[in-house]
Amino acid sequence: MKYPNAKQYIYLTHVGAHFVTEAAQIENDRKVLQVLIKCSQTPRLAGFLRLVKETSDKPALEHTISLFNKGYLVAKDQPLAIEDQPLELSFPPLLKELSDNQHCAICDQDGFLLSHVGFELEQAEQAALLAVEISGLQEKRQQNMQDLSGSNLSFISIIDNDGQSQLRFWPMYFNNQVFFLAIKGKPLLQHSSFTRLTWLLGQRYL
Repeated sequence: MKYPNAKQYIYLTHVGAHFVTEAAQIENDRKVLQVLIKCSQTPRLAGFLRLVKETSDKPALEHTISLFNKGYLVAKDQPLAIEDQPLELSFPPLLKELSDNQHCAICDQDGFLLSHVGFELEQAEQAALLAVEISGLQEKRQQNMQDLSGSNLSFISIIDNDGQSQLRFWPMYFNNQVFFLAIKGKPLLQHSSFTRLTWLLGQRYL
């Protein structure tokens, strides 16, 4: 594991982006990562350690090393800043990178469509409503699903006869606010665009 030096900047990885948005429950690691994505620019190590000290109930350096070991953070030589522009302009290029056929929509917990690419508007609106309805069912039957599948489900897919995912619904939690991605085709959630999307939403909703 490569740890940061004092001159480097602390970045969230796609693994960290998944972790920080996969549940509404606030625990120590998630609380620290939320503080990071509320920063408009990636902080240097010393600045990040100050944030951890103010947020975590563990020693700052110990907790930071733990986050690196879990793959949630990475250090880079150059800073990165979040662009200051409306979300409707920022969303489309990011959403396009999250599907192998460039079909992706994002909506809020009420089914309000925020942005879409690839889909026709009517299709995107239908996908948004379906995402909310399915999430409601998942929430009600979460324990049953876990018992049957033997795992914690973080998304639901509609599959074809060959078992290939045709449409996947992926929730993203920001405390009490939830967003849903509707992705047609193969999801590409390890792409840096997912991390960027997490950062953008964290700026607005944390």
